[in-house]
Amino acid sequence: MAVRLEQELHWKGQRKAVVGNSGGLFPPPTVKTTVGRQHCQVVRTGHNFQIMRISCLPGRAVLAFTLSLALGACQQVDQELPFELAPGEAVSLQIGAAGGIVSLPPSFSLDIPAGALGASTAVEVVPMIGEAFPSSAGVPVPGTAYDLQPEGTQLAVPALVEIAIPDAAIDEDDQVLATVGVRRPDGTVETFDGTYDLSSGIIRAEIDRLGPLSVVVNADAIAVASGVPPALAGGSVPLPPAPSPGGPAPADPQYGGVAFEAVCSADPSSRQCFSSGLIRVWADEVVRRRIGERLFLVSPDVTATLEFLDFVNGIPTSVIGSIAIDGALRSRFNATVDSYTMDEGVNTGPTTQPQATGLNISGNVMTFGETTNSTTGLPEINEDVVFAITGIGTSEMLVIEVEVEISFPTDGAPDEIGILTAHVRLRR
Repeated sequence: MAVRLEQELHWKGQRKAVVGNSGGLFPPPTVKTTVGRQHCQVVRTGHNFQIMRISCLPGRAVLAFTLSLALGACQQVDQELPFELAPGEAVSLQIGAAGGIVSLPPSFSLDIPAGALGASTAVEVVPMIGEAFPSSAGVPVPGTAYDLQPEGTQLAVPALVEIAIPDAAIDEDDQVLATVGVRRPDGTVETFDGTYDLSSGIIRAEIDRLGPLSVVVNADAIAVASGVPPALAGGSVPLPPAPSPGGPAPADPQYGGVAFEAVCSADPSSRQCFSSGLIRVWADEVVRRRIGERLFLVSPDVTATLEFLDFVNGIPTSVIGSIAIDGALRSRFNATVDSYTMDEGVNTGPTTQPQATGLNISGNVMTFGETTNSTTGLPEINEDVVFAITGIGTSEMLVIEVEVEISFPTDGAPDEIGILTAHVRLRR
């Protein structure tokens, strides 16, 4: 059965959920929606760090408008003619709370939905012909830069931008990394992932502000490896540092905490995950065959802190911290490049704010007494986390494993199971 994924898949709620065109999150633990030409059901089958099952069945085709159709629907009453502009000239449309479409055929369209603008605004689109689009977020694609004015205008509801990428403007190897970058007033560039239709040459993405934009080849991209990741071998949590000489003696000779941390971000002003090596992802043969051979995790944000407390006989008995992973999994399947949004968040303790919880360590598995999903607020008891602790230089590194199981239906046979695995590296 041919699979074509055209919707975003959000790893939220109890590890996963699926969003439809409205962007609303379906509540866990069991949800149904349409993904491309499939109807999908998501069922929770494991712990927060472990497994969600996603089952997709053949369904009704989803109508996908091409850029030419969207532009062809633009009437003269909506936008002044002619569409052919000289360098530096703009096409403008007064758009209010009801929304509107401003377009520049055959290459550009911006659909601002109702409620995006709080007041009537003159929205202008100026082709940036021959102008440089400096971007620390990636390499700009020639012929795809536009200036959307008023610059810096925040949109309460994201707007859909569609850009035609000129023939031969982007290498085949870079197509899966194509994204839309919008320059902020401070000069940094934020990327917005979407869908790239290789047959029409149209890339589509939702943006939340106006400003200069361009298609860019994302620089903060982690290649998803194939096969099975290396096994994590456990290890011993190092003891807390001894009190300073002459200082007050603690009530317990081993009192104190040992903290591990990992922070990287797609924000240009922060340390990028690609260069830091703080996260690695693997996809098995089933995942690659079903959603695409070339997979990348792009624009990831990782924030993880774990502090081990209350050491007894050299072993910690409690832990406090949180783990959050955001990013977009990009894949190419046939003539379409799609994005699947990863959004994981877990805190220790019974609330959405990290609290200390009991800890048991056996072999290469840590069992947290209580954890809470930071998105849904749903608790989990006795959360198992596979880990490894190794020496690195004069310090230590803690690696934790996050595993996702995807169930693909097969006609007349049991579901086919695919596995995605992430290793997050925290430094002491």
